[in-house]
Amino acid sequence: MIYSLATIDWLGRPTPVLKVGSSYFALQEVAPALLADTRDNGLLSVFDNWERNEGILSRISREIASGTTSANAIKANLTPNDFLTPLRYPSKVVCMGANYYLHMHSDAGMPDFQKEKVVPTMFVKPASTTLVGSGKSVRYPSQSRKLDWEIELCAIIGKRARKIRAQDARDHIAAFTIGIDLSARDWQFHPKHPFKIDLFGGKAFDDSCPLGPTIVPARFVDDRNLQLRLSVNGHVKQDANTRDMIWSLEEQIEAMSMHVTLEPGDIIMTGTPAGVGMKTGTYLEVGDNLAAEIEGLGILHVEIMPDAEMPR
Repeated sequence: MIYSLATIDWLGRPTPVLKVGSSYFALQEVAPALLADTRDNGLLSVFDNWERNEGILSRISREIASGTTSANAIKANLTPNDFLTPLRYPSKVVCMGANYYLHMHSDAGMPDFQKEKVVPTMFVKPASTTLVGSGKSVRYPSQSRKLDWEIELCAIIGKRARKIRAQDARDHIAAFTIGIDLSARDWQFHPKHPFKIDLFGGKAFDDSCPLGPTIVPARFVDDRNLQLRLSVNGHVKQDANTRDMIWSLEEQIEAMSMHVTLEPGDIIMTGTPAGVGMKTGTYLEVGDNLAAEIEGLGILHVEIMPDAEMPR
């Protein structure tokens, strides 16, 4: 029985939920033992012992689907604004850059790009200030005028480890979700930067990492063959398949864990395909609506809102 997880704003507080079919059930009601006593830990506690907890969630989902449990669904017509970032306070968000061939050949203007001659480009987003959910959740960074979109498949780690070999990486992947790596291109490639690139100013600003709306366990997802599509105001900008990745997810995990310990709940952003705004000089504006869709994972809807500090 396919199921997924999410965190919604329910009765004025973040509420972890289990989705079975089209219905949502509060985890506190159907699986209270999976949630930690820590109030703000939310779904992170589920990933602390993913191998055990995934089995429990599977059993509960089957019972709900078959009607052999008396669980009551949350009775509400949920909108994008009801979905918070599913993982509120993970240890870190580790991002992979330059990881789709067509993106490098076309968007980056590197037709002669060869994987064998380079090492992976990686960076980190601060989880507590960049992660947001769907709906009216992203404030346009007032310091930028070139806000760009990047749809990404995101993997969630389910087992703590370092120095992971690529052949063992699958054992550490718990689940998948959708992410958008928002980028301030005028800061990422600021002309006054001595090294001509700045992944802090360009990538790590507040609200730069919409995530969700749900988390789907890895056993339901073929991440090697997923269609990704991102639209802005209904116009398709990115449309690609994960088959175009340069470094596989296993190779990414090996490269990342060479430098940092990967912990349960950590988010791996696997890179974006071709079609970003930088290619044509087209950027996001306040009021724009983004729809990021990945096959089998749903659609992440986001609206760009004005920053209170933006000049009027």
